Amino acid sequence: MVNLIDDPWIPVVRRDGTRETIAPWEITGGTEPAIRLDAPRPDFNGALIQFLIGLAQTAIPPGDNRDWRRRFKTPPPPDELKAAFAPYVHAFNVDGKGPLFMQDYDLSEGAENPVDRLLMEMPGEQTLKLNTDHFLKRGQVKRICRICCTMALFTLQTNAPSGGRGHRTSLRGGGPLTTLVTGTTLWETVWLNVLPRDVFEILGNTARTADSDRFPWMGPTRTSTKNEVTAPTDVHPAQIFFSMPRRIRIDLDRPASGECDICGCASDALISRYITKDGGVNYKGAWKHPLTPYYQPKNAEEPLPKHGQADGISYRNWLGFVQNDPESRTQPALTVQVFRNERQRYLTDYLGRSAPLWAFGYKTDNMKAVCWNESTMPLIHVDDGIRERYEEGVAALIKTAGLVAASTRSCIKKALFGDRKDAGGNIPEVDSRFWQETESEFYITLEALREAMERGEDMTPLKLQWLSSLSGEATKLFEAYSQADLIGVADPRRIALSRRMLRNYISPRNKKIRDALDLPKDPDDGEAKPGKRPAKARGEHL
Repeated sequence: MVNLIDDPWIPVVRRDGTRETIAPWEITGGTEPAIRLDAPRPDFNGALIQFLIGLAQTAIPPGDNRDWRRRFKTPPPPDELKAAFAPYVHAFNVDGKGPLFMQDYDLSEGAENPVDRLLMEMPGEQTLKLNTDHFLKRGQVKRICRICCTMALFTLQTNAPSGGRGHRTSLRGGGPLTTLVTGTTLWETVWLNVLPRDVFEILGNTARTADSDRFPWMGPTRTSTKNEVTAPTDVHPAQIFFSMPRRIRIDLDRPASGECDICGCASDALISRYITKDGGVNYKGAWKHPLTPYYQPKNAEEPLPKHGQADGISYRNWLGFVQNDPESRTQPALTVQVFRNERQRYLTDYLGRSAPLWAFGYKTDNMKAVCWNESTMPLIHVDDGIRERYEEGVAALIKTAGLVAASTRSCIKKALFGDRKDAGGNIPEVDSRFWQETESEFYITLEALREAMERGEDMTPLKLQWLSSLSGEATKLFEAYSQADLIGVADPRRIALSRRMLRNYISPRNKKIRDALDLPKDPDDGEAKPGKRPAKARGEHL
């Protein structure tokens, strides 16, 4: 019998490069610390880190900031973690008799599916019926080991997209974004995202103490065949990390021998099928997952979780991921807020370092996973005295980048198609390249902004240097995509007019640009030249 607390099943990489499989309670053990997860798929890594955070949040939540700092500085040894996790061992069986992890308590009949349908990207029933699985073909994953099956099952329950009528989405909807603060070891990454007990307990109903209130597979499913809902007041807050919207039962009675089609391990207990049924847990209401940013639509009663986008994750997502975005009314994940407000100073002052943000998630389109996105971005610590002005300055930099990106896209379309109304919508590769190619300069500018504000320097040269970087990339993209070098097939006059239009749009004299950066009316005096860092000066601030 496999148990997810007692037995080693989590693949990790240690600081010396050694690869190993450990039990959750061994996360702090070894002569060399485990620094990251090493699952065979990136979405499995994303699910596993949430599993570990959820387990730590359930079993050993810190009482206060002092308690949190103590365990961050001196991680609890494996035997202490094993004792803390012991009360929950019975809820984490993968096979054997009784309730099984993430599987419906008593499901005996349902639609039979091949095991590859547990994977988020595999084609759905309608796609298979129409024979339109052109890019991701059926039948490539036929048999998988119990550990990979468990990872796939938890990944699906955590990210579940729409699965057809009555097949419920995850607690955060289909394809939620997850943002985590990361440390230098796996334990640090887990502990940086565990909330104080009192902060976490308000996310659910702590009076609900039955096993099934924490781990829904431990009792009969709260079905939703008549659209019944499960709200935060109905269950313990731990269920946020262990939500189970899909009714699934793995077929463990027909094991096969061979190699796992995901990890390649040899096994005599390979799984090939499962059954599923609609009407699983229907999570609705004021749910607030601590690892996800939320936004408040104008006509919605409750904030909604942010979901992945097809154009990836970059610094354009800084507003809402790291700091509040007033325009879209988006707030960072609760764990990010707690880190920036209560923990970041400790890391900076006493350890001399900060911690990057790790953002990841699927972009889904109804029942389809479109893509997996993953990225990291730095979390820069600023003193409280300049934090408000600093965040206003960062927002101005990003807003300006958005204006330049939009102008670049618009002028390229103008050069290619003129005023044709059937020219289509966005040119996604232009946007993607623009944000990607300006990202490193953005982070350099963030650090320079902090230093300049601390010294009380004039911000105008820094703003103009940023605009110069954006303008340079805009010009490069225009030349690459406008067919400017294909005179034989392009329209030279239309290209020239579009190029001139772009120069006007991205000029520091353009009113939108000037307003976004809060530039003086005549910015030429302080303009920085491309490739040079802004000189020191005194005067106006952001």
